[in-house]
Amino acid sequence: MKIKRYTVNHLREAMPMIRKDLGKDAVILNTKKIKVGGFLGFFQKTKLEVLAVLDEDKAAQEKKDEFATLLESEKKRREQAPKPKLEELPEPEPQPVQEEEYHVMGELKSMKEMMMQMMETERLPVHLKPVNAFLEDHEFSKSIRSSVMADLLMKAKLSPGFSREDAFIWMRQGLQKRTQEYPDMTTPAKKIRCFVGPTGVGKTTTIAKLAGDIILNERKSVGLITSDTYRIAAVDQLRTYADILGIPLEVVQSPDDLSFAIEKLSECDTILMDTAGRNYQQYKYISQLEDLVSKNDIAISLVLSLTHRYNDLKVITDNFQSVGVTEVILTKMDETKARGPVFNLMEDYKLPVTLITNGQNVPDDMVRTTQGPLVDLVMEDKMYDRSS
Repeated sequence: MKIKRYTVNHLREAMPMIRKDLGKDAVILNTKKIKVGGFLGFFQKTKLEVLAVLDEDKAAQEKKDEFATLLESEKKRREQAPKPKLEELPEPEPQPVQEEEYHVMGELKSMKEMMMQMMETERLPVHLKPVNAFLEDHEFSKSIRSSVMADLLMKAKLSPGFSREDAFIWMRQGLQKRTQEYPDMTTPAKKIRCFVGPTGVGKTTTIAKLAGDIILNERKSVGLITSDTYRIAAVDQLRTYADILGIPLEVVQSPDDLSFAIEKLSECDTILMDTAGRNYQQYKYISQLEDLVSKNDIAISLVLSLTHRYNDLKVITDNFQSVGVTEVILTKMDETKARGPVFNLMEDYKLPVTLITNGQNVPDDMVRTTQGPLVDLVMEDKMYDRSS
């Protein structure tokens, strides 16, 4: 059993830390207000103490019990099903799939997925191993890999003579089907879009690309706002882009400044706002962002780099939830071959990934995502390895 104590300002501040340290099965045992700091009992600050616990043995046992229950349920269903004599069997006729059959198929699929999670790669059919390796190389989450491979195992059982090429075609079809359940990937309709994210992910360059694309291809007017007065030469960088594109730029340092800047740019069709890249594992920076954007109707675009580990992307996304993220933009696709995080984010957070950048050229080197091209991005390097 793991027990951890956290001292935070708000409960929402503790949630991503608990998930990171103890996992999603952790529970909160107790919360209470405490006094910290000060001098000789004076000037103390009120904080919230959160006590969280993870019962590792219980979590493992619950998963085993769930799997055992499904197996027992399927066994009873088979035993209770009537077994007519051979001479009584009617001629087979095509029948529509009934609701009960859908339930059974879903139950069997869940069993397959759990079996797949426990199955080692060495036990896979030889032509499925490259697919599994491909998904691992692209850093797809374990839940997506197990689900895709479970579907491939079922197809392989029905197609004894299948080839490696068939396996990759099935994989692509499976990924394509998954994208149909993802949130709409079209650009948010709000006039003002604020770009947030950690340091070094390319927010300013991405804003310049979007501004150029909107002006050149959509034939709409664009205004720029920046609150990034923290980074040296950040304002000058965006001002250079604004001068090249011939568009206005406003610099803000407070919520009042922002309201005034929005008013000055009110005739623009679209307003794109840059923010400072900071260490957003520190909640005070998130709080500052909340104060800055809360008084206006703004779409929040979270900019993340594909060069980061997915666990780090999850922590960052968790920390930004309170700001009201409406879309995700992924950068630096040209610097890594990992494409799985694109899918992982949409499955784990139900947030649309609307744009992916793949270079430094402005306004080029970016891809607007839709279901079809999204899968093509994964398969673009090579559909399958033809080597033995």
